Amino acid sequence: MTIRTRHGRISGRRRSQDGGLLILILALVLAVFVGSSFRKAGGRNTSLVLCYLDTSTRELVRSPSVAKLPTRRVEEVASIIDLLRNPPAGEGLATAVPAGFTARNVTLLPGGILHVVLGVARGQPPMGFGEENALYWQLVNSMLSLPGVSSVELSVDGRPTGTFLSFVKTQRELTANDAMLDKGQPVDLYFVAADGRLVVERRALPTGLTRSQLAFQATRALMEGPQHPSLGSPLPGTDVLRGVTVFGRTASVDFEESVLKLNMGAEEEEQAKNSLVLTLTRLAGVSRVRLLVSGHSVQSLFGHVDAADPLFRLDGSLEAGTAVAVYSLTEVDGDKLPVLTVYPQKQGFTGRNIMISKSIAQMANPPSGDTSLVPLGTKVSSMALQGNSGTLLLSLGMTSVPQDQAAEALMVEQLRLSLTELPSVTSLQIGINGSVAFLPGGYYIGNPFLR
Repeated sequence: MTIRTRHGRISGRRRSQDGGLLILILALVLAVFVGSSFRKAGGRNTSLVLCYLDTSTRELVRSPSVAKLPTRRVEEVASIIDLLRNPPAGEGLATAVPAGFTARNVTLLPGGILHVVLGVARGQPPMGFGEENALYWQLVNSMLSLPGVSSVELSVDGRPTGTFLSFVKTQRELTANDAMLDKGQPVDLYFVAADGRLVVERRALPTGLTRSQLAFQATRALMEGPQHPSLGSPLPGTDVLRGVTVFGRTASVDFEESVLKLNMGAEEEEQAKNSLVLTLTRLAGVSRVRLLVSGHSVQSLFGHVDAADPLFRLDGSLEAGTAVAVYSLTEVDGDKLPVLTVYPQKQGFTGRNIMISKSIAQMANPPSGDTSLVPLGTKVSSMALQGNSGTLLLSLGMTSVPQDQAAEALMVEQLRLSLTELPSVTSLQIGINGSVAFLPGGYYIGNPFLR
């Protein structure tokens, strides 16, 4: 075909050849694009158990899911990393997977050994041990759920063999780290020691509970009794418990009518009230407890406990600034457990900073027969309370620090319990002798410790 113009004759055949070449190039580009898109969109639906971090406890939590994964191994693992980087919304889950973290090379070796070489973004800031350890087990536990994978071996480009990023040591992992999974959320239960004092026993309850469910489970665990045989619960058994609901800042504990037949001595009544109120007001957002029978208010309970009005933690003396609550350590069946001592003040405190300094000084001077891991001479270098989060930022100078992780953890527990008794303080972020990450024995203090 020939097209004429006012400028003359143009060969139609040559134009056709040029156009055909252009079309061929466009077709090849389109084929590559469509093929690439198909590979990304293709794959197979795979049942997985992905592991994320609980937002409050930072423990690993299993999250079963079904995901459409590519068929190539490296893309399959990269997709899992992308899923781990973006936790499901609204489920209280977080992640330790940083941006730019991906799979560089993946090989499935004989025997189901998945060897993964990971890449880290340039300029990736260093992680603390706790966060790095969580990242490592997030990846390993999730990849172990892939079909045909019996063990996982991770390495990172540019890192020495056997090292993950900086702190965590790698090896061929044959099973999930169940010790890090589903530990639940910790609660502080208050039981009674032989001398009548209230001792804290740390207990793990299931994650994913509503506020009312958590309060019910904590109350039920309290009424079932302690794990340590030398402690006791002053409360009756669970057969008198109807339910617990939390509305606003009030936890309402509803008992069966049979509880009205109970009659305790004056000391037992006070212990039962304090054990219940102290336990429930340790839960996030709960500041008072209302006692009900068959859903209705009563004037008294357990004999002579005034139940007409809501009950406050230590009768509101902490908020009034007329007392400080401090925890020392007492030995129970070979374990050192925190025990509560309340120190009334002749004159109310004029500010929170004075209460903090007083609490620190009192911790270093425990009652006779108790011990403390907070040494005499501990000084407050700086302190600030974040009003929006309730986090107390506290820097301490200590004359000595325990040299093993277990003792360091116990010392931090003393500090956590005592300082979160202060009004408006819901978590503690500490630095000790200039360190905000690790204590000398290796205990990690980089994250806030929740009330």
